[in-house]
Amino acid sequence: MNQSIYDGSSTEVTLEPIQDIASSSVYRRAPKAIFTDLDGETALFQTDTCEYLVLNATGSAIWELIGVPRSLQDICKQLVQDYDVNLEMCMNETSEWLKNAAEREVVLVD
Repeated sequence: MNQSIYDGSSTEVTLEPIQDIASSSVYRRAPKAIFTDLDGETALFQTDTCEYLVLNATGSAIWELIGVPRSLQDICKQLVQDYDVNLEMCMNETSEWLKNAAEREVVLVD
């Protein structure tokens, strides 16, 4: 899975890992992240930070899944079914993506 998102200027922004969010955490969309679909990718605008992001297909799939609060394990169960990825790789890469999305304030961790 590609772990980059794109900003409004078409510049690739690589998400750097943040360590140690508990595996029992539940992830959900931040209410201040306004979003829309753009040809299969998700465009986000974070109203507090005024950051504009366009998620790639993998990020868009994660975003769709967290429309309902879910654990990392629940997210990866679905991604493993939908993509050619093993569970361990999915857990590692999705965890990094979620941690960085939380840092950007578009995902909340409960």
